[in-house]
Amino acid sequence: FSLYFGELTVGPGLGRPQFEQGAIITAMPNANSASLGVLERGDVIKTLNGQALTKGIPTAYNAQDTISGFIENIRATNPGDSLHLSVLKASTKQTVEVEVTPKNSKEGDASSSPSIGIMIGPNYVGNKMVKATNPIEAASIAGTEVYDLTYQTARSITSYLGGLIVGNAPAGQQLSGPIGVIKTGSNVVSSNDITAVIGFAAAISVNLAVVNALPLPALDGGQLLFVLSEVVTGKKIDQKKQEAVTSTFLLFFLAVSLSTAVGDLSSLARFTK
Repeated sequence: FSLYFGELTVGPGLGRPQFEQGAIITAMPNANSASLGVLERGDVIKTLNGQALTKGIPTAYNAQDTISGFIENIRATNPGDSLHLSVLKASTKQTVEVEVTPKNSKEGDASSSPSIGIMIGPNYVGNKMVKATNPIEAASIAGTEVYDLTYQTARSITSYLGGLIVGNAPAGQQLSGPIGVIKTGSNVVSSNDITAVIGFAAAISVNLAVVNALPLPALDGGQLLFVLSEVVTGKKIDQKKQEAVTSTFLLFFLAVSLSTAVGDLSSLARFTK
């Protein structure tokens, strides 16, 4: 809240990313993929089978929903079925209609999920600076930003962890560990954009708060849950049982940390090639 309030009052203003409908292709299609020769880097996919990719007004918070929904639709395609895409071509700035038939993500493996061999991202078009005219307005805007960021962070984390537990992580989402955070932070700092640095610091602060507040053993939220259960039942929880549950979840978090470290290192390896 303090970071946002400072930006809105004494700083240059609060940066708000601006997005347009659709998802942009961020890299050339993979070799031998279904999109090779049909789509190219910079193309913007507007609709899928006649339905707009982005639901409602495009924002930073529903951008991930757009990406996840698109990937889930591809994975749900039956073998041999094609996808009808409305695409704004980067080369001609003209909207064209194309048909793409997904292939198995692993060639020769019928059990692998369908894929069209592209990487996509939110259709980011720029940044708008918001400046408050008085402290009351600044407090209102800052409070709204903190609420939205906290809600979306909690929603994403609980969705991802829930997916991991049931063995079905949400499409298009990747959890970063310390290595990924440091890499992202270094990129943000190297941009020499003070508003981006402050925004990144605010996001890290909210992420840590949300994670620590989760009602899971080994976290502050879990310890509070134990205390509340003792207050409600009027009985003290068996110390050995509490330690066993805490140890189990601690192992789970260690496994998640190891998984994020491997993913971050893999991403760095691909980036440096």
